[in-house]
Amino acid sequence: MKTRNEIGGFWRRLARISVFALAAFLAGLPGYADETRRLYLDAFGAVLTKNTFEQAVDPFAVEFADSYLIGVGIGWERRIARSRFHFGAQFQAVAHAGRQDHFEFNLPLVLRYVPPDPWPRWLESASFGLGLSHATKVPQVEIDRTGESQRTFAYWLAELEIDTGHPENTMFVRLHHRSDAFGAFEAESGSTALSVGWRMPF
Repeated sequence: MKTRNEIGGFWRRLARISVFALAAFLAGLPGYADETRRLYLDAFGAVLTKNTFEQAVDPFAVEFADSYLIGVGIGWERRIARSRFHFGAQFQAVAHAGRQDHFEFNLPLVLRYVPPDPWPRWLESASFGLGLSHATKVPQVEIDRTGESQRTFAYWLAELEIDTGHPENTMFVRLHHRSDAFGAFEAESGSTALSVGWRMPF
């Protein structure tokens, strides 16, 4: 059984590797055609839950907190060689209202899969992102859940991108999750929000 320190060490090493990977990525390692890259702007809103992320997607278990968020994000990604996978990064700025009233800033690295023949047909892509989250105040919803929290936590997202019928713009549904990453951070807490947004390339 791994100790809390061993788990924390793993997440700190992962964070360092991620920073170097992002720096190399943005420096422009092997380039591809322009159509394999995408720069986009997100606008999204979400409601926070009182649940773990597993419970948050269970319609029979989810409990909503009296707290909401709106946010904007900018992302850049590129296709990995000739595969169906894309790798990139996002920066998100989020404003909370309701039970908590702080600002939150997230920087995840994102791996996206674009299916060649999606089912259902409206599915554009599926992605997972992992990075860091910083709040300007200790989040009250997280304190409500476990009795403690802190401003900086790990952040991950799980997302489905949806075809809108527009040639470029898409929608997305996303799990927006802050956590202590199995003991990588001092406080044991976290929060999960259910998010819906609109994506526009530029």
